[in-house]
Amino acid sequence: MKANKITVVMAALFLGAALLNAKVVDSTVATVNGTPILNSEYQKIIDTTMEVYKKQNPALLENQDNVTAIKEEVLNQMIIEQLLLQAAKEQNIKVKDSEVNENVIEIKKRFEKDENGKTLSEKEAQKAFNAELKKEGLTYKQFENRIKEQLAVKKMIDAVAREKAKAPTKEQTEQLYDDIRVLMKGNEAEIKKLSRERLTLAAPLAAKLTQLTAEQIKLSPIFVKVDKNATQANWKLKEKEAKDIKKKITSGKVTFLEAIEKYSDDKASLASGGEMILIKGLMPKEFDEKVFNIKVGDISDPIKTDDGYYIIKVNEKKAQKDFTYKDIEPELAQFLAATEMQKANIDYLASLKDKAEIKVMVKFEYSQPANAQGQAQAAKSEEKASDDKAKAEPAAKAEEKK
Repeated sequence: MKANKITVVMAALFLGAALLNAKVVDSTVATVNGTPILNSEYQKIIDTTMEVYKKQNPALLENQDNVTAIKEEVLNQMIIEQLLLQAAKEQNIKVKDSEVNENVIEIKKRFEKDENGKTLSEKEAQKAFNAELKKEGLTYKQFENRIKEQLAVKKMIDAVAREKAKAPTKEQTEQLYDDIRVLMKGNEAEIKKLSRERLTLAAPLAAKLTQLTAEQIKLSPIFVKVDKNATQANWKLKEKEAKDIKKKITSGKVTFLEAIEKYSDDKASLASGGEMILIKGLMPKEFDEKVFNIKVGDISDPIKTDDGYYIIKVNEKKAQKDFTYKDIEPELAQFLAATEMQKANIDYLASLKDKAEIKVMVKFEYSQPANAQGQAQAAKSEEKASDDKAKAEPAAKAEEKK
């Protein structure tokens, strides 16, 4: 998923924020304890959100009910943000200037490379950062204030979670481990015995561990794209182009990294030095078989896919591995603790809503009202699935470095 770098950071806690101190100069879409959520701020976040969906999953937006649900979810998240910001102010949560500065520095690091992974000079990075602020309609002071507000909210909800969440027991971690093993083995009879709650808890960990322990390779890819409406003759020309690129590499005219920079139609790997981790089982079987049969150090002939040709250099291989309860006990305990904290935060938010006076001035109309409730969750699930897929590779890289 690709979005502007400041918005991604601002959305790390919540989808977006209306300025608490904004003057009422336009229409109001909702009020939270008398504080207005302005239409201008609402529309700005909707535009950013829709831009993300257009890049990530444009088909989702073809259904007008999905579009309506996304807009409703944006407003819901803005209301939640207002509730939490107000609570943090009431509790007089303090944030140090040094904490704000640390977060600003972390955000600015996102501008050290361009979209193609090219490292920018300090001056170029600052220019890109300033351009993003201008695009978001923020002064630097407003940007810092937002960071400060969100840090205050984070401190508050962390404190709530620590106070209310219970530490997991060894019995709970062992049960979670057993459930994960059941799911990874794929025994349907055993899986059906799991309660819905246990299944929901164990499923994401089982999926992640399946990836991390699977056979994997570190590779460098070059992609030669072929148009979806290309003729057979066009495919032949592109295949020849791919073969010529390989010849330039094997003859020493260019290095593989230089070839990615010059010829590849997908330069995403440049962000990590021209390398990627491929986990067995994530790609189509035919592609997996060809790539995982390449020897370390070898460069493949063009491999045909539905979208074009890949030239692959395999740099390293890791065999499938197993793990024991002791290997992952700390992570299981941490996961259960985080789950408890999340429940505590949900309960706290519900209590804030119960006490709040919330008025919504926007009417969301669906063509199928009976299904409206599930639309927003479906849209969020689509985005989460894509995020999980995007996170799989860096998670695998982290494991690979151990």
